[in-house]
Amino acid sequence: MNMKRHGFIISTVLIIGLTWSCTNKKENKYSEIKALEEEVFSMKMLDKIKGVQLVDAYVEYAKDFPEDTASAVFLFKAGDIAMNMGMGNQAVLYYDKVMNQFPEFEKVPESLFLKAFIYENQLGDLKHAEKFYKLFLEKYPSHVLAKDAKASLMYLGKSAEELIKIFQEKNQ
Repeated sequence: MNMKRHGFIISTVLIIGLTWSCTNKKENKYSEIKALEEEVFSMKMLDKIKGVQLVDAYVEYAKDFPEDTASAVFLFKAGDIAMNMGMGNQAVLYYDKVMNQFPEFEKVPESLFLKAFIYENQLGDLKHAEKFYKLFLEKYPSHVLAKDAKASLMYLGKSAEELIKIFQEKNQ
C-alpha cells in the first residue's frame, strides 16, 4: 500500500513539473515574441535581420503550440512580415498554414486574398493569382475585400500603359 502511495505521489509531482515546465516555456516564448515585436515595430524602417528573427519566432511558437489560438495570429503576422520583406514564397506558405490549420480563424479570408495578391505582385504568377482571387470571391463574396478581388481580376496582367488608357477612358 505504501509503495502505491509513493508511486502516486511521484507521478503527481512529475505531472505537475511537466505542466509547469510547458507553461513556463510557452510564456517565455510569448514574452520573447512581444519583446521582438516591440523592437521591430518601433523602427522607422524594417530591419531584415530582426524581421526574419521575428518571423522565425512566430513560426517556432506555432510549431511548438499548434493548439494555441495565438499560433494562428502569429502565423498570419509571419505571412505579413514575410510579404513586406519581399519573401513571397514564404508568405504564401504561412498563409496556407493559417488556412489549413486554423480554418475558423477570422483572418482566413485575408490570408486567401493576400495569397492571390502575392502571386500577382511578388511572384508574377498570374495564373495562380487569378485562381485564388476567384476562389476568394467564391468563398467570401460579401467580404470587405471582395471589391478589391474583383478589381484585381479585371486588371490582372494589364501593363501600366493599358491601365492608364482604361482609366482615361473611364474618366471621359
